Amino acid sequence: MLRKMCCIKAESVQNGSFMRFMSMCLLVLCLMSVQVTIVGEILIQTGFEEFSDGKPPKDWEVRGEGFEVTKNTAKTDKQSLAILNGANDDYTGVFIETDNSVLSVEFWVYIEGGGRSFNFRIGTSDNIATNNAGIYVNWNAEQVRCFDGAGWVVMDDFETGKWRHVRFVVDVDKSQFDFYSGEERDRTFTDKGIKELPFRTPPEGPVIKTVTFHVYSIAAAGYVDDLFISEGDEPVNLAVDAVGKLTTYWGRIKGY
Repeated sequence: MLRKMCCIKAESVQNGSFMRFMSMCLLVLCLMSVQVTIVGEILIQTGFEEFSDGKPPKDWEVRGEGFEVTKNTAKTDKQSLAILNGANDDYTGVFIETDNSVLSVEFWVYIEGGGRSFNFRIGTSDNIATNNAGIYVNWNAEQVRCFDGAGWVVMDDFETGKWRHVRFVVDVDKSQFDFYSGEERDRTFTDKGIKELPFRTPPEGPVIKTVTFHVYSIAAAGYVDDLFISEGDEPVNLAVDAVGKLTTYWGRIKGY
């Protein structure tokens, strides 16, 4: 009796109902697949909305009082990270856990005016305070530049008083990084970029350990929004792209 109840013959199910049932199963599997892919590639994704206004990001490493989440200047939603001032070598940053030697870091940047603004570090050292063992970048007087171990190298012009999207692709094995920028995120991905820029010093380890915003002789406030860190050198499609494709697929299912 139990065997008869469990074994439903395919011909007893109407054709349309059976197709809808199978399509629903495929949709669930697609959703599961998309979720696994995204989680496996993205390490950090924040627009700073989850943090308290007027305070540095919770659970980040912080030294100094010149860093705070703010509603005053933001590119997306309502908040951003402000790098306002501070003593030399103050910083706020986050640790990264990855086995991949190639890392992509992107965010929006706004520099308030002329003069030297904040520094940006991507490091291979366990010590988040060190300036070495990775890339060292600075925004200064409408330029963005990197320190190659001997002096500052201008990478690109950078207009102040305007949001701009930037992306760094770091290859620890080669001790090099590429830099891209654009007025919009999609333009950053089509930018030819500046390739094979040097680390400040050779890496201390095989992978990136820290991403840090750093102060040294700062004269102009800077703001950062939508920090996005992922493994590999390929741009990661955000979840909305995958959802859009699944929505199209669901529309076809309902046509049965």
